Amino acid sequence: MTDRIDALPGTGRRAMPAWALGLLVAAYLLAFLNQTLWRQVVASFAASGGMLQQWPFALSVCLRLVGMVVVIVSAVLWPRVGKPLLALLVLVSAASAYYIDNFGAWLNQEVIQSIFETSRAEAGALLTRGALGWFALAGVLPAAIVLCVPVRFAPWRRELLRRAVIVGLVLASMGASAYLAGRTYVYYFRNHRVMYDVFNPYAALSGTFHYLQRDVFRRQRPLVPIGTDARLAPAATADGRRRVLVLVVGETARAENFSLQGYPRETNPEMKQRGVYYFRDTWSCGTATTVSVPCMFSDLGRAHFDKATAKARWNLLDVLRHAGVDVFWRDNDEGCKGVCARVPNEDLTAAKIAGLCDGDGCLDQVLIDGLPQRLASMRSPALIVLHIKGSHGPAYYKRYPADMARFGPGCNTAELQTCSYAQVVNSYDNTILYTDHILGRVVDMLAAQPQVDTAMLYLSDHGESLGENNLYLHGADWNEAPSQQKHIPMLLWLSPQWRQDSELKPACLDALQAQRLSQDNLFHTVLGMFDVQTGVYRRPLDMLAGCRRDNAT
Repeated sequence: MTDRIDALPGTGRRAMPAWALGLLVAAYLLAFLNQTLWRQVVASFAASGGMLQQWPFALSVCLRLVGMVVVIVSAVLWPRVGKPLLALLVLVSAASAYYIDNFGAWLNQEVIQSIFETSRAEAGALLTRGALGWFALAGVLPAAIVLCVPVRFAPWRRELLRRAVIVGLVLASMGASAYLAGRTYVYYFRNHRVMYDVFNPYAALSGTFHYLQRDVFRRQRPLVPIGTDARLAPAATADGRRRVLVLVVGETARAENFSLQGYPRETNPEMKQRGVYYFRDTWSCGTATTVSVPCMFSDLGRAHFDKATAKARWNLLDVLRHAGVDVFWRDNDEGCKGVCARVPNEDLTAAKIAGLCDGDGCLDQVLIDGLPQRLASMRSPALIVLHIKGSHGPAYYKRYPADMARFGPGCNTAELQTCSYAQVVNSYDNTILYTDHILGRVVDMLAAQPQVDTAMLYLSDHGESLGENNLYLHGADWNEAPSQQKHIPMLLWLSPQWRQDSELKPACLDALQAQRLSQDNLFHTVLGMFDVQTGVYRRPLDMLAGCRRDNAT
């Protein structure tokens, strides 16, 4: 039986053996598209004398990583489908390598979900000239070579045996090295799990598999109502006054760059002028919107949060609406991640308003236009959520109008690695300044209604890395992520009428600003602000509970 030729007619025995093509592709992936991985491997041994000092164990680690790529390549390289799948591996790995190497991105499950669920405008912001040039040279060109090179496969029985021998030898070497290293081997990979998030093509394949398994192909669970006993306390509507809370969900704002936090630049002039309460020690539930937004509106809390469970469970908006609160969600970001699925909502990301919107989306001013009319049309008590674009990167320069470019020179490109750290920070600080302006507009609209009890609560979904330690953007594993991605701003503005009718103690509110808080507090604090009585309300997590007059002084 002759060998099978996956090639052009007439190539015959001149075709490359399939195993040779697989070896070349594996070598290319390991040597050229895993620069960050190998830097991390070297760094992981630095504290204990370096790789040469521990060369047997270092060799076992490298054998594992090399073996995993060989197994992946062997698993896809079969007649008819092998070359297209190898080309796809090269394309995916090249795209991943660009963002891993240049932005310090980690391809964990949350980042993979963000990639699949991102808007066209946000995806377009990432497709810069540098990214496309790299992708053409490191991805498209090698993939085209893989597709064009003639390849010879052995008869299927011989090919299957050859493949089994290769994989068996690789697995045996990996197992032997792990056995010889003992518990040290297990501890090493447990303590350096981040390696898998920068490992091409493993990271993309693993993340995509888990995303499809968890969010696409998993059978939808029946919706579980919670807080079905929720009702407004009699005192909440006894005096007939209207009560309105505007909850502003920020995007990618980190506390470190808020002047209210102590940042030397004045990035919060309007909030400072309006006398807000700023909570300096607030932390996010996750480092990506796909986690933080569902988590902050859930009663599960970060310690017990699971996206699949939260998706099949009522959240804060459902409980409020069930209790009789009029709820509305306005979005100018990447959607509400399922949080607003059962309440009235409005997506303004594709609005067409001259001066505010273009092909790349809209400025956050779009959420303010028509807001007084929207608030006036809602019955009392009312909650309106504004999901702002905020400081969404990497194209920070597109998040604010020209008259808000106070700090310069800025980084006027999405290729942050080509700008100096100062330029990146300048553009980012302008986004914080613009967010402060948007919040100021909201406060002014609420303050213009003295006959209504009004309040505004703002908190960001997560923070951002701006190049510190060669990390950009966000999405790192929560336990490994730097504080810049987890320490978030949160502030509260209360009208005099709200403070008076809620009998909040000023000294208590002042002291609260220094307490440790998190997104876990949002669910119960908002229930408390509307005087909603329900069994799912947990008073210790209501950050304002201890400041009401009905508590001991």
